[in-house]
Amino acid sequence: MINKAAVRKPFLMKMWEHYPKLWKGLIDAGILLKYKTLDIRKLPDKVVMPSSNVLYVDAKENRGRALLISGGVTQKRLLSFWEDAVANLQPDIVIDIGVNYGECIFSVPYPKHAKIYGIEANRNLLTYIQKSRDAHPNSAQIKIIHAFASDKDGEEKEFFVDNHWSGTSSASYKPSHSMIDQVSVKAMTVDSLFKNDLKDKTVLFKIDVEGYEAFVLKGMKHLFEESRCVLGFIEFNSEYFGKSGVDVKEFFAYLNRYFTIYVYQDNDTLVKMKNLTIDDLYSMFDSRYVHTDLLLATNEELADSLV
Repeated sequence: MINKAAVRKPFLMKMWEHYPKLWKGLIDAGILLKYKTLDIRKLPDKVVMPSSNVLYVDAKENRGRALLISGGVTQKRLLSFWEDAVANLQPDIVIDIGVNYGECIFSVPYPKHAKIYGIEANRNLLTYIQKSRDAHPNSAQIKIIHAFASDKDGEEKEFFVDNHWSGTSSASYKPSHSMIDQVSVKAMTVDSLFKNDLKDKTVLFKIDVEGYEAFVLKGMKHLFEESRCVLGFIEFNSEYFGKSGVDVKEFFAYLNRYFTIYVYQDNDTLVKMKNLTIDDLYSMFDSRYVHTDLLLATNEELADSLV
């Protein structure tokens, strides 16, 4: 018998990658239903999020259009975590790696003492990100950096900008459709942002970089070792990791060295796992393909209070 759970998500991913016109049609239908027009000139260039913060988007690009349709919320799991984490952790340092339009970083207000960083490799999104930053109540505390977060500083990395859906732009793989621009972006480590100012600091971060998460995390080693408390949210997609050439066993060994790991199940419940392995995830999801999110916590007690 075919395990439907094992093939369902890869099939949808392939549909997205190989049939961009189909997905554009679905998004156009949503735009038409909400705004009664497909005329770009009549579509808004921003959306008000549930927090009342403003998110600027490109109404011509499909992920921007999806944010218009959804009221600025396409990742409910992430935003629910982020709101609770900011409120309870009151972080000193906030880092959003893979900003895209800023659905995460601009979703909530922050403590007045927080230093907030957003790192985005896709130059096409910077104008919208900067407008949203300027409209945010903590704008003076937010620094936006155009760079490719990695495990080395200063290298020029090849980056594939997906003009069909900006959220799948990546250095890990090149989507098979033709709406791709290949560009060069300077790499940086997150650790390079911080020198001697991590002692006693609490850190909140999110990473969503389409399979390149392992390299980003390697470039955060100093932050993990020197900060008082670190809490993070990362996407894990086994297919993307495979395309990026990551040794998944080594990746989980690295995570287990620093964190207690919490795994989101399909129903959004969290399972705490110590010494998590890829085989644990295969078993949990009954599939060799795993696409989920992980919470990473250096302070288990704090994380338990959030979940």
